[in-house]
Parts: sequence; C-alpha cells; structure tokens
Amino acid sequence: MPATIRADVHSLTDMVYGALLGETSWQDFLDTLNTRMPDGKSTLFFHDAVLGSGGLSLSSGLEDAAAKAYNTHFSTVNPWMAKAAVRPVGLGVIADQMLPHEELLKTEFYHDYLRSIGCRSSIGVTIMREKGRSFNLSTLTSSTDAGYNRANAQVLTELAPHLRRAFDYLRRERSNEAGGKPLLDAIGVGLIYLGEERKVRSMNTAAQMMLTEGCGISVTPTGRLNVNDANVNEQLRATGRSGEPLQPVCSGRIGNIKYTLVRLQSDFMSEFLQEPTSALIIERSGGICAHLNDRLSGNEHLTAAELRIASSIASGLSLRDTAKLNDISYETARSHLKNIFSKLGVNSQVALVRRLIP
Repeated sequence: MPATIRADVHSLTDMVYGALLGETSWQDFLDTLNTRMPDGKSTLFFHDAVLGSGGLSLSSGLEDAAAKAYNTHFSTVNPWMAKAAVRPVGLGVIADQMLPHEELLKTEFYHDYLRSIGCRSSIGVTIMREKGRSFNLSTLTSSTDAGYNRANAQVLTELAPHLRRAFDYLRRERSNEAGGKPLLDAIGVGLIYLGEERKVRSMNTAAQMMLTEGCGISVTPTGRLNVNDANVNEQLRATGRSGEPLQPVCSGRIGNIKYTLVRLQSDFMSEFLQEPTSALIIERSGGICAHLNDRLSGNEHLTAAELRIASSIASGLSLRDTAKLNDISYETARSHLKNIFSKLGVNSQVALVRRLIP
C-alpha cells in the first residue's frame, strides 16, 4: 500500500475511534472521507434485500432534498444493491464491480439521481449484514477512473474491521443502556416501546400490570397497540419512517391514567437495527412513587421532580422532550439534572441510568 494511502487509513481509523469515544463525530468522519474523492458524497446507509429498499442514516455532501429523494424512491431502484446484497462483508469495491458502467448509464438511477448530484460512480463497503439487511459505507463520486477508485475502495477495506468493531461496541452499549424499563418499574411507571404501524416491540412490568388491570390500553392479536384516546391513536398511526410526522410529545388522559407518547431520538444504529421509533409512557394519577430512594443513601435521595427527570431520561427522551413531558422549562429540567448528577456523583446520562438500576 502506498505511503500516502497508508497515512490516510491511519488518520481515518483514528477518526473512527474518536467518533466512538466522543472526541469527534461520525459527521466529521464522513466529511473527511469526502475529501478523498472528486465531488465526494459519503453516506452510512442500510439496505433491506428482502424489501428492496433502504435509506440514508447519515450523509455528508448531500442536500436534504437529495437525501429525501433517495430514501423515498431511489433506494428502491438502486441498481448496485443486488450485487451489494451478496458481496463479501468488509470488502471495499467500486461501482463497476456491482454493475458495468455501460449498464449503469441505461438506468433511471443514473440519469435522474446520480447526474442530478454531480456524480457518476461510487465506492462502497458492507460493514455488517443480518437477515438480509446490510449496513454500508459508500462515497458517491464524479470519478470514473477505475484504478483511482480501486485505490480508494482499498481504503474502505482497511477501515471496515475498525468500523465493524466500533458499531458492535455501540450496539452492546445501546443494549446495556436500555435501563429505562427497570428504572421506571422501580417508580411505578409503565413504558411501551413501539415500532412502525403501532407494533409493540417490548414493555416493562409496570405496563404489563396496567394492561392486565384494564387501563384503556390494549394490544391486538397482531401485536399492535390500541389506546382509548383519539388524539394518542392519531399520533400512533403516524409512527414509522413512511408515516406523517409525529409530534415530539403527545399526551392524553383516561380516568386516572395519563398517557404520553414520545418520539425517540433516532441515529444511524437505530435505523439499521430497527429499534423502537416511539414510546408510550403510562402513569397513574398520584405521581411518582419514591421506592427508588430506598436504594439510595439519605444524602442521595431524589425529590419527586428529580425522580421524574431521571425516569424520563432513562426512557430515552432528550432533555428538551423531558422538559415538555413534565411541563417545565428546559432550563429548569437542566437544573434538576445537574442536581441529580451532584447527588449521585455521576457526570453523564448513561452513568445516571447505570447508577440507579439495581
């Protein structure tokens, strides 16, 4: 490998681990990758070989309209993906290995999409593949120089094991951080994670108990959630990538039960792993119970307001959505969170959840 390419690989590898550790960002990584190719437009994206569609999880150099056009239509007619769905994981390739260039020139994808963004070819690598669903890194480019493109595809081959290691770590961390359920169980609040089309992915013990008791919420035989509240149901129908935009926070009440539907923060790993797109939080009137404080020393006890903030953070809400959920200002929520950190001796939301889970 030429010295200049080796240096680029080392620099980009450092950025992969820097993004993993929060010292830089995945956006910075893609922005830097762009500079290796003429008119480079780099993307992390997923593709479902069974459904014949996919979407861009994160991109650099693409206008919002171009990214939306790919997600809504051109992912379904991308002529490279048939071969990409079966190529070896971790092997960087050029577009001509997916489809001869003369054949690409005959496609709608080339004429209506690639040319519109100033590109004519690409290099790419499959980072991981599970059950027909692949997660990929690609740079679209105006270069059709096969030799030059192959050299850059080799860079992706060198980066692939580091990317796979980083994303495997992220996946394990996401699993470890899913502390919202036991934490909310500890304070008597129900939590139901939802995917597309009201599909229930999972729920905590408190939610299961409320459903058993008959709280105006049920699950159909096909696994979809029903709530006896028109406003919440309207928002439930809007969940999913192809649905109408979901309000960040939507609340309703039936009897002594308060429902709050929230859109969860989405990132590229959520898109690939098809994790929940929203969550329904169920709370009985009478407020948060303080059983959680039984596991804390006297000077660590949280107030009712602080328990609400901690439980909302644990359920996957951002601090801004937590403030909306609790009918307080963002500054007040941030002040509560600082107090919680100080009492419990932690300095991050992840550490907070781990501290509170038994």
